Amino acid sequence: MSLDKVMPQLRIVTLNVHFFTDINEQSNVHQLVRLLKPMSIDILALQEVLHTNRDAHVAPERHYHLKLLSDLLELPYIAFCETVFEFGNALLSKFPLKHSTNYYADVDKNLYKRGMLAVQIEHEFFRENNATFYVTHLDQIYEQARLQQIQLFEKFIDQNDSLQLVMGDMNSLTFSDYSNDYFHSYIDDIRQKNNWERPYELVTQQMKVNGYTDCWREMNSEAIDDQVVTCIYRTRIDYIWKRGELKNQWKINECRIFSSANATDHNGVLICFLNDR
Repeated sequence: MSLDKVMPQLRIVTLNVHFFTDINEQSNVHQLVRLLKPMSIDILALQEVLHTNRDAHVAPERHYHLKLLSDLLELPYIAFCETVFEFGNALLSKFPLKHSTNYYADVDKNLYKRGMLAVQIEHEFFRENNATFYVTHLDQIYEQARLQQIQLFEKFIDQNDSLQLVMGDMNSLTFSDYSNDYFHSYIDDIRQKNNWERPYELVTQQMKVNGYTDCWREMNSEAIDDQVVTCIYRTRIDYIWKRGELKNQWKINECRIFSSANATDHNGVLICFLNDR
């Protein structure tokens, strides 16, 4: 009697959880669980996370939601990169953390410090690819600040590792995601009307210059306009970047944007690595 072969895989999601509030400013942790639980996630990269180690009921309730989310999703291993008081980036993992380090970019005294969480995990994907996983969230206002932040973070990324995965809310555009009409209607015109900074793609272009591949775009080459949206402003600003070649028959089996169903003001990005040896 033959048994169905179980192929090793690793399922990763990145999602901005908006201070653990939905678009109506209500707690979203149970909405997130309903959304994410069916996806059988192994690693969850989070931005705009509130988190505290203070005793229960000392801090506001949402500051305990990371631990609650960890428990409800059965992702027991937690890493947190605090950028301002009890706020920052986080990672939840099904597997033990081998190593975790926080890096910071403080590029302007008038802007919030930004952080990057670097993690290695006890899983065959990380061992066989000598991989390190990075989670970040860049400035939401100025592209030049974002560019300085990612340039500084790049100095911390260990290129001796065979594979580097950088993901999170980059707050930066890729112009080729949009038709001319869409770009002018939903990006350029809206920014002018609101006196926001004009659109740039300096960060995403710098990532490509640094040798990274945009995983979602690689797997979804024809998607455009509304098909690319990851935030309420109808743009794609959340990314999964890969540098280095996958080894030992690992490959990207899937990379897709999924709706958060208003549980937060961002959509998520899921990537699945599969080994079919």
